[in-house]
Amino acid sequence: MFKFMKIVLNRTQLETSKFAFYLLTPICVMYYVGFDTDKKFNMPGFWPDPATLNQIPKEPHEIQAEVARIKRARAEKRARLEAKARELGIEEDDENK
Repeated sequence: MFKFMKIVLNRTQLETSKFAFYLLTPICVMYYVGFDTDKKFNMPGFWPDPATLNQIPKEPHEIQAEVARIKRARAEKRARLEAKARELGIEEDDENK
């Protein structure tokens, strides 16, 4: 019964079909991905707990303490690098000061 069934499209129908496919494919994908994403893409433990992240200091005394900590860390790193440079025999030029 269906042996010789042929679908014949002329150029206009073919171009219309292609246009509909190209237009509807991204829309359908966006609809599928965007619908109920909590259930589809829920991965427990993917995002870190906000309590474990770095907190931005907001109070003036917290800001001052953080700035002092950063300056202290830089000074320690500089002293460590200068000591290592002295061990290797590297001296600081007077032009860089």
